[in-house]
Amino acid sequence: MITHAQQAHLLFADIKGFSSRSDRDQLRSREDLYAELCSAFTDELWQLCPHEDRGDGVLVVVPPALPVETLFTDVLPRLERGLGGRRRSDPLLRLRIAVHAGAVHRDSHGFAGNAVNHVFRLCDGEPLRQAIDEAASDTALLVSGVVHDSVVRAGLPGVEPTTFHAVAFQVKETHARAWLHVAGDNACALRIAQESASGTDDGRDEDKRGGVSVSAGRSVHMDGAVVAGGDAHVSVPSAPRSRWWRGTR
Repeated sequence: MITHAQQAHLLFADIKGFSSRSDRDQLRSREDLYAELCSAFTDELWQLCPHEDRGDGVLVVVPPALPVETLFTDVLPRLERGLGGRRRSDPLLRLRIAVHAGAVHRDSHGFAGNAVNHVFRLCDGEPLRQAIDEAASDTALLVSGVVHDSVVRAGLPGVEPTTFHAVAFQVKETHARAWLHVAGDNACALRIAQESASGTDDGRDEDKRGGVSVSAGRSVHMDGAVVAGGDAHVSVPSAPRSRWWRGTR
């Protein structure tokens, strides 16, 4: 049965290099992941947060009763410290983490909806993959525009906006902007942001609509504007093709 959607924050933690491990190491990594998440949330908070296994990661639904800034001031710092304390473990556990917010549906099969799709795509984007590859820390975090506006830019206590850097990412139909944070390695996040291709202005998935490009050699008059020079060439791109929603990860 499908229930009514509820507004909630979503956290998805994914294990770096999971698929390259043996079955035995994958099982050990999964046990370690759950242990570290439970410790970071504390037993009490972990019991309050519904979560869903995703094989190489865990989707956590943070209920409205839990102040979202707690994720950034308590949970994620504890997770980074916990992973750092086991740095010599075998297999090594390093995590890509994405945080988003939106309407979350739940049926007999688990969690679903566009918000769920988006948090997975945040985690699968190239900026976050590059960050965990290059960072000195054991976690790399990417937050959506919604979370950045409501938590980071809002300046909630304990959240430092200057350590979050805008990046563009594209996964499947989603082409958007998000904000990258690397605990203890701000230089890494800043470098990746500077290398990132320019993304959308508002973080939403949009159709790309063409304009008019003009190169001129002689004067060209356009609605009162003048392009001076010699030969002129005006090109108008064809209308974009409509896209259809695939709706899967």
